[in-house]
Amino acid sequence: MPKKSLKQISIMAVLIVWSAICLYPLLWMIGASLKNSQEVMQSYSLFPSETWHWGIFVDVWNKLQFFKYFTNSVNVTFFTLIGVNFIYSLGAFAFAKLDFPGKTAIFYAFLAMMFVPGITILIPLYLTEYYLGILNSHLGLILPMVNGAGPFAMFLFRNYFHSIPHEIYESAKLEGSGLFRIWWRIYFPLSLPAVATITIMNFLGSWNTLVLPMVMLTNKDLFTLPLAVMLLDSGVFRQWNVLMAGSLISIAPVILVFFFMQKYYIQGLSSGAIKS
Repeated sequence: MPKKSLKQISIMAVLIVWSAICLYPLLWMIGASLKNSQEVMQSYSLFPSETWHWGIFVDVWNKLQFFKYFTNSVNVTFFTLIGVNFIYSLGAFAFAKLDFPGKTAIFYAFLAMMFVPGITILIPLYLTEYYLGILNSHLGLILPMVNGAGPFAMFLFRNYFHSIPHEIYESAKLEGSGLFRIWWRIYFPLSLPAVATITIMNFLGSWNTLVLPMVMLTNKDLFTLPLAVMLLDSGVFRQWNVLMAGSLISIAPVILVFFFMQKYYIQGLSSGAIKS
């Protein structure tokens, strides 16, 4: 057998094994959600051996008050994505096309914030929001998530704007267009793959975040969907089948968004992220 074929087979085998390892937790979640509570703990099979309990999803859907908490999650996620794309595409445009003192130093200082774990600033963040009067509100979730998304979004947007020929910028300036109009009419539309990448990444983060809402929210009416799923586990004994069904319901929007936008996500990572 040709050497190249052996290499390809080896790579495929490794990828198949790795894919199976990555998919196993999701398959276990699906299987556990279709079992009764006793079978989840006693059986080692991936899926129910006898009865498939589809009714668990109906019970969890009603108990979860899905649309109420879904609306809260949509509200937080939507305004987070708007803030991230608007603020950091503008900032990246300035870093990519304008000249001002300390531009490089400021940019790298901004990127350095990627190495600061978000969990380490929870206490000062809590105190800041307390004095600003935005604790226990969706604004108190949106602002930290917009801020946390800044370094990578700025990096990706800046690199993508650098990949666009500078002659386009100069031509627009000669035509008398202002900076904001150049950004809005030319650079932002051309950066849609980067927008898609940043949108998907931050959609995943803001939709699934749990620690920040746990710290900042006490009013159950403001809870996001992951917090509502956590409330399902309120009994003395943990019902894994109920928790897994609730988790599947909560991640369904994430899977759908990624499925429909994966083409632009990959394009944004492979083009804007490697050009300078």
